[in-house]
Amino acid sequence: MIIDDTESDALYLKGLLSKFPFFNLVGITPTIEAAVQVITSQEIDLIFLDINLNGQLGLTLLKEGIDLPPVIITSAYPDYALESYEIGKAADYLLKPFPLDRLHLALTRAFQSQSQVNMDEIDAIFLKMGRRAQRFAFQAIDYVEASGIYTKVYADNQVYLINERLASLSDQLPSRMFIRVHKSYLINVNKITSYDRHTIWLGHTKIPIGRSFRPRLEGLLSLFDAGEENSA
Repeated sequence: MIIDDTESDALYLKGLLSKFPFFNLVGITPTIEAAVQVITSQEIDLIFLDINLNGQLGLTLLKEGIDLPPVIITSAYPDYALESYEIGKAADYLLKPFPLDRLHLALTRAFQSQSQVNMDEIDAIFLKMGRRAQRFAFQAIDYVEASGIYTKVYADNQVYLINERLASLSDQLPSRMFIRVHKSYLINVNKITSYDRHTIWLGHTKIPIGRSFRPRLEGLLSLFDAGEENSA
């Protein structure tokens, strides 16, 4: 969710976020009051909060006393950076205008902080193996591989054969955590250790990136391109 009263800034951020396949934008709102209505009525995983909102101070939202997901502050000025961190609910502070690689870092920090907060919460799925159902914690799943009418789930250093096709399983796993990178592979983005234009590594495991899936992974691949240019 984006909270920003400057339309051009909000649309710029929206454009950058569209390059990340695991990010689904709920909406854009220009006021704290409208934002609170959305936050209290539906599940929000992340908030981008501008500091100056038509005379209102964006940090007011952090003091509302409502449960908030990770918040990334966006501002053209660094003045409120210290205060936002002291309140304790800001995952990062982005100075406008920020490039794609800086946004990527902020998203990483935000979701890492959320993972730490939710460590003890139940976050799992039951999948059918033969005649029994096996429980899998989302965080334990490294990746999923198509195997004909079945699917192989790689989790906790073991391989499990599931009685479902990959397409069906893909619909059941949270999209903010799992992305399809190949017709035969679905990966947990939290397990990515490195990548280039053609391959993603999950530790020592090498996962190919399908050509038709590359446009959806533009955010990750553009960061790799930027790294190559800087090292040239």
